[in-house]
Amino acid sequence: MDTKKIVNSLIEDITNDAAISHILLEAQIIAYNIGDEKLCKLIKCEQQGYSSNDEKPDYRKLKTMLKATFANNLGNIQVVNVPCETINDSRIRDLLTFVYLTEPLVQIENMYKNAESPMVEVQLPVFAYPIIISLYKCDGFSVYSAHHSFPKESLLTVVETFKAQLLDILLQFNDKLDWNIDISSAKNKNMAKTIINNVYHVNTVVANMGDGNVETQDINCSSQ
Repeated sequence: MDTKKIVNSLIEDITNDAAISHILLEAQIIAYNIGDEKLCKLIKCEQQGYSSNDEKPDYRKLKTMLKATFANNLGNIQVVNVPCETINDSRIRDLLTFVYLTEPLVQIENMYKNAESPMVEVQLPVFAYPIIISLYKCDGFSVYSAHHSFPKESLLTVVETFKAQLLDILLQFNDKLDWNIDISSAKNKNMAKTIINNVYHVNTVVANMGDGNVETQDINCSSQ
C-alpha cells in the first residue's frame, strides 16, 4: 500500500473539505502503516468517541457559561450566571467552567449542523449542585437545574482544529519522512513520532474534586 500516495490524497481531501468520516478512514490507514500507537489511539477515539479514562486533546476542552436555576417550595425561581471565577480550588473551578466533548467527530459535526439554537446546552451533573449552592446565601432555595452553555460554533471549531492539526502532521510527513525506504523503518517511525508529539498536545481530564474555599454571594430569589 502506497502510504505517500494516501498522505497526498488526504492532504487534498482536507483542503477540499471532504467528509470528516472519509478523512478519519484515510487517517486510520496512515496511522496503521506508520505504526505510531499515539496517532492510532487518537484516530480511533475521534472515530468512536472518548471514554472517561482516555486522554483528551486540548481542542475538545470548551469554556462555557454556567447557568443555574434556583427554586423554593413556594414556586419562586431565579436563574443566575454562576460566578465560577470566585472559586479558589482550580479543580472545582474547571469542573464548573469547562466541558470536554467526548462524542465522535462525526456526531459533533452533526450536532453543529442540526443545532436549532445559537447556544448549546450541556447539563451539569447533579453531584456538582452543592458546589453551586455554596456560592450563595439563599435560605430555603435549592438548585433545580444547572447547565453549561456555549456557542454552537464551538462544535465546528473542534472539527476544524482536528483537521488543521492532522494537516500539519501530513505536510510534515511529506517533507521529513524518507520515502525511499520502508515507511515502518525505525528512522521513519522515530521521525513520525517526533512530528506527532510536537503537534498533538493532550491533557488528562481529572474529575475528582477536593476541598476548596469559596466566597458566598447573596442571591435575590424573586418570583418570575
